[in-house]
Amino acid sequence: MTAATRLIKKLDKALANYDSFGDNPGAHVEEVLGKLEKSLYNLRSKSNPDHMAMIYVERDRAMIKQVILNRVMAGDL
Repeated sequence: MTAATRLIKKLDKALANYDSFGDNPGAHVEEVLGKLEKSLYNLRSKSNPDHMAMIYVERDRAMIKQVILNRVMAGDL
């Protein structure tokens, strides 16, 4: 398993621990980042372009998911 894969899995697990983010989800960013320190360090220390490519793909998936869920909430589907 690559450092990027471990980071993504750990991020998903950290986020799954929350039932709600309240009215300000962004307020939880630093707290979640704190839970990922070791994984972030490992990813940075590897400095592998393939790892960053995996991060970009995961980011794009999250963006697509956000757009779709926003459309569902707005009743556009």
